[in-house]
Amino acid sequence: HFQQLLEGCSLEDHKGLRRFYLTGNATCNDGSPAGYYLRRSHGSKRWIVFLEGGWYCYDHRSCHTRWARMRHLMSSKQWPDIRNVGGILSPNPDENPYWWNANHVFVPYCTSDSWSGQRTVPSVDNRFTFMGAIIIEQVIENLLPLGLHNATSLLLAGSSAGGAGVMLNLEKVKDLLKLHPNILVRGVSDSGWFLDRPPFSSHSDSITSVDAVKRGLPLWEGQIPKNCRTKYHFEPWRCYFGYRLYPTISAPLFVFQWLFDEAQMTADNVGAPVTKQQWDYIHKMGDSLRNTFVNVSAVFAPSCISHSVLTKRDWQILRIDDVSLPQALRCWELNTQPDGKQMTNQERLPDMLSDAPLNNKSSRKLTRAGNSTGLSAGHQKTRRRKNRNKKRGKKKRRGQRKSVNTRVRPQRQAQVCKQRLVERCSWPQCNHSCPKLHNPFTGEEMDFIELLKSFGLDMKSVANALGIDIHTLNNMDHDELLNLLTQQAN
Repeated sequence: HFQQLLEGCSLEDHKGLRRFYLTGNATCNDGSPAGYYLRRSHGSKRWIVFLEGGWYCYDHRSCHTRWARMRHLMSSKQWPDIRNVGGILSPNPDENPYWWNANHVFVPYCTSDSWSGQRTVPSVDNRFTFMGAIIIEQVIENLLPLGLHNATSLLLAGSSAGGAGVMLNLEKVKDLLKLHPNILVRGVSDSGWFLDRPPFSSHSDSITSVDAVKRGLPLWEGQIPKNCRTKYHFEPWRCYFGYRLYPTISAPLFVFQWLFDEAQMTADNVGAPVTKQQWDYIHKMGDSLRNTFVNVSAVFAPSCISHSVLTKRDWQILRIDDVSLPQALRCWELNTQPDGKQMTNQERLPDMLSDAPLNNKSSRKLTRAGNSTGLSAGHQKTRRRKNRNKKRGKKKRRGQRKSVNTRVRPQRQAQVCKQRLVERCSWPQCNHSCPKLHNPFTGEEMDFIELLKSFGLDMKSVANALGIDIHTLNNMDHDELLNLLTQQAN
């Protein structure tokens, strides 16, 4: 059935995205032409423009080191004709259940400036240009005649530096499309929500993320959103940190962030966590990050040690309170309709399956076959009860209907979707669906007991705190132990 829908939506190429160079003058760091990868879906009016990540450079030394080691993040000369991208840009409905048939755009990162630069001429002591913000503007302009002008929705998404780029450019993209009121502009920032807190340690050969941004801003000629620049007039560098920038953004924004982000740990010079001091610092980092989400309306923040997720092929595995990331994203998308319209549960159920045009017959089939909530079964039971009631007296039939309604209502209430999910457990890796962690010395996968020991914790004290003996703790099932720790944290 999904294959028929795919054919009906006229996806140009089910397997890959095609390369296009920009028609404007925007270039990568080395002067090679910037561009994007596109897969059109002529049956959909939804577009996803995804900004690739890859950190940044901030002065002569760091940029030349980057050129020597990561030239693919500074030039387009080696770009392939076709790229395959997973997760939210996958055309496979099994991998990408809600956006598989949207128009997919992947914008490679080749400007080393967190997508904020406007420097078109190299500085005196640096051979590179930095045009990240200009590239985004020209990508949008190039896409308009290719079908974007008829769109109803544009999702500007990105991971890591691309996630920061989403927040830095979302208002500008919204302004660029003012003449197209039919397009609702939203943003999704993945792993770009960094903190400007003191580092774990200072080394002569390292630099804090705050100092790096302070140096990079004039080098990049960084573009900062007007509202945030006004708020931090004397410290504009603060606008590169999501929790400070977020309150100044008017467009709908969904934030994904690991509570123990590996890039944040690298920026804080904490390194691979082995000692108790490192774990204490990381634990506080998770608490600090959690506190910054208090006023964020749409967020998914699992208690895991990892970095980025949106284009990973297993992105559906991750869950909080039994809600997957794609489900939370789709919930938020449905709850940010034009004019603030909230969709009812009855409208939401078939639409959660796909944005493909479905006739009533197809919709009914999908609801019966694919609804995991039990609502369709409830409706069938209700229908059978009503048929039986027709044979009974009028008063008895009314009584039966009351009891039926009483039983059905709780099922409908359970359908309210969630778009704000912040892990309550404060232990790193306490989420069952976290990506596996590996021992930094052996490379082997670490079980949870080994992870706890690496915290520097006395396991007898842990056992006493949980109300069990050490033998029981050492032999406890992984899931059972996680549940115990989660209950303690709550």
